[in-house]
Amino acid sequence: MMDFRTNTRRRFGALGAVAAALPFAVAAVGHANAAENLRLTIISGNTHHYAPIGAAIKAFIPKVDEILAKSGKYKVSWVQGFGGQVVKVRGELDGVEAGLGDIGVVPGPFHPDKLSLYQIGYVTPFTSLDATVTTAGMTELMQKFPAMVKQGQRFNQTILAVTATADNYELWTKQPITRIEDLKGVKIGAVGSNIPWVSAVGATPVVLKGLATTYNSLKTGIYDGVVLWQQAMAAFKFCEIAKYKLATGFGAISKALLTVNMDSWCKMPGEVQDAVKQAAAAWTPRRTRWSSAAANGGSASATRIMLRRRMS
Repeated sequence: MMDFRTNTRRRFGALGAVAAALPFAVAAVGHANAAENLRLTIISGNTHHYAPIGAAIKAFIPKVDEILAKSGKYKVSWVQGFGGQVVKVRGELDGVEAGLGDIGVVPGPFHPDKLSLYQIGYVTPFTSLDATVTTAGMTELMQKFPAMVKQGQRFNQTILAVTATADNYELWTKQPITRIEDLKGVKIGAVGSNIPWVSAVGATPVVLKGLATTYNSLKTGIYDGVVLWQQAMAAFKFCEIAKYKLATGFGAISKALLTVNMDSWCKMPGEVQDAVKQAAAAWTPRRTRWSSAAANGGSASATRIMLRRRMS
């Protein structure tokens, strides 16, 4: 017959075995519930001052994280390769094609030959001054005509969404322009697709290499003026040099693209793909709202700079 001490030892021995097993059981459960970590690189040549990139940072990336957090199965470690860290300005399309980035903010105006179907706004100026309207129009065209999305697939990427490039293009110069004749021979920086806007009135068009170099190009005389929009003029402080604005009303242009490398896309779990799609839809209006607000603020900023220059 088992005595009290023997029985007690056996009970405590069993409890000890259970206690010893608990950390391993908890670790196993924790491991099973841990989110799978995915590394995604998003690239563009410009900095966050370019509104579509700012919207990617403030709207697209947080939205992907928010959606994935609901199930907790996946978590993205983002690598933000902006401002020339991975690709230079105009190198975005090639960079995503080559897999240097999984996702890219691609300025459509820089690729009139490769993304010809997205140049509509440049051959139809003087339309709407509302970027919301032009963006809605481009989005509808993408939904109705598969050829627009397929054009990006030629370069190993899928176009997820389109948003406004410019809230409203205007002509900015270092010297006042009071009549068309004043533009004859004046060197105007233009992105490429909108060169006919200035060459048609006798100005000398110069290809605008990118927003990051425009300030120095204006300062050193490579450009005597530029065709740009209000938000960019204020954000990059170009109005400090090109302080005269001619309100041409060229209009809003929507052709900044959010694209994803097709090889990266195929490797993403379905849940992550869905999150990226939903977040891309959120990126479009956020960029438009932010740019419109920045344009209004930029107008006031530009006016203050102009007045200060004239009074000094």
